[in-house]
Amino acid sequence: MTTSPSLAQPEIQSELLSEALRSASVGFLVWDEHRRYVAANAAACDILGTSLDELLGQEVGAHTIEGEEAVDAALATGFATGKAVVQRLDGRAPIEVFYATFTTKTAGMPFMATVLAPLQQS
Repeated sequence: MTTSPSLAQPEIQSELLSEALRSASVGFLVWDEHRRYVAANAAACDILGTSLDELLGQEVGAHTIEGEEAVDAALATGFATGKAVVQRLDGRAPIEVFYATFTTKTAGMPFMATVLAPLQQS
């Protein structure tokens, strides 16, 4: 009889979390101290109307109404939630989203992360 590996092993947890983020229906974005996107899942790219290649390096909040103020608030407190209207890069109609932004450590380095979800389906 073979025994299943413990789910608590770091390698298994890492793979499970990675797969969950890749396949999630909500967007997940990671950005650096220069306010540039450094990682995103497929849902985030779809919500923003862009590809990952086009998104990486772009300024956080550049395509939202009052985006800079929301980014400033998140940086000042380490956590922010709210609603924003996103101007999609692919020309589709703007979309209203809920976001939650927080500080995190990714690969041992400090970053900001944002979870993004449409408030209505497009």
